[in-house]
Amino acid sequence: MRTFAVILAGGIGLRMESEIPKQFIPLAGKPVIMHTISNFRKFDSKLEIIVVLPEEHVDLWKELCNEFRFEIEHTIIRGGKERFHSVKNALDIIPDNCLVMIHDGVRPLVSHRSIDRVRQKAIEKGNAIPFVDINESIRKVGKDKSKAVKREQFKIIQTPQAFISQDIKLAYQQKYKKSFTDDASVYEGLGNKVELVLGNNKNIKITRPIDLIIAERLLQEM
Repeated sequence: MRTFAVILAGGIGLRMESEIPKQFIPLAGKPVIMHTISNFRKFDSKLEIIVVLPEEHVDLWKELCNEFRFEIEHTIIRGGKERFHSVKNALDIIPDNCLVMIHDGVRPLVSHRSIDRVRQKAIEKGNAIPFVDINESIRKVGKDKSKAVKREQFKIIQTPQAFISQDIKLAYQQKYKKSFTDDASVYEGLGNKVELVLGNNKNIKITRPIDLIIAERLLQEM
């Protein structure tokens, strides 16, 4: 099945305390997002890669590609106001009857085994959402109190999240809601059932300075 990888690079990274967006911050000698794109290309050389960037960062990205001689073929799409709109812009150029894997550009450490599990489950069931277990105690916080809850009933959700193209395109025809925090929540908005599949614990999302330190060490072990 023809397969697309949509790599989202629209964040500004306020928690990173950096002057440049987190997806462009150097990690082991090159911008974070280049590691992410390279990882997907190594997974499958036939993947069609789409990189979604804010309008104001397109020129910077092209300069970085020249500077680092980054030659992996990809299509650049301008993003929108929210993540929802950025994904929708990418989906607009993807035909029906394809597989779409949508991934955070600041998750460069997703394993190939995880990507393959997601792809195979999506081909079989129509969608696939990777998760990992919560290892720490958690509490539900209310207005003036908190309550311990069973962590086994909750999962941490990751990307890539995969879908049959015409199904996720239809889901993105809905009106935007603040509750649409990822593609699975948009897909669920039409009453669709989400299929969970095991992710990997090293697939961290780089959002804070300490995440860069962890990611660099993990890259050394790959």
